[in-house]
Amino acid sequence: MRALLLFSSAALIAAPFTPKKPEPAKPLTAAQKADFSKVIQPMFDAHCISCHGPKKEKGKLRLDTLEATLKGGKNPTFVIGKPDSSMLLSRVFLERTAGDVMPPKAEKPMSEKQKEALYAFVEGQPISDELAKAALADTKAALTAAKAAPKAKK
Repeated sequence: MRALLLFSSAALIAAPFTPKKPEPAKPLTAAQKADFSKVIQPMFDAHCISCHGPKKEKGKLRLDTLEATLKGGKNPTFVIGKPDSSMLLSRVFLERTAGDVMPPKAEKPMSEKQKEALYAFVEGQPISDELAKAALADTKAALTAAKAAPKAKK
């Protein structure tokens, strides 16, 4: 019995572990790129860039360009067509009291329409004109509120 255990252990040690390679990302369609630049990027500019942009890269994640967003940071941001495995969506949809919620508790959260648009984008679905207009209106309101808010002293 002991010899069997030793042999089994030796076999496990000798066999190298090969992690499963992630599926290659499918290229975005022209419509998806347009949805990103028209709807998603402005939302990221309003809610995310202060921590995930060219001046600051929390978690080595930048959301200031499509290429950087798709690249991800320490972890992949998302894979188009797989919203349930998206780190970004999981953080955006957390309850506001959760520790890892994005944007952070001190920041203005994304509206439900903005979240819906982001989910549709990550899901690989087109963002309807009605949803895009609502999300953009909420983005504009968030930017206006951010400009009007007093700056915190460092």
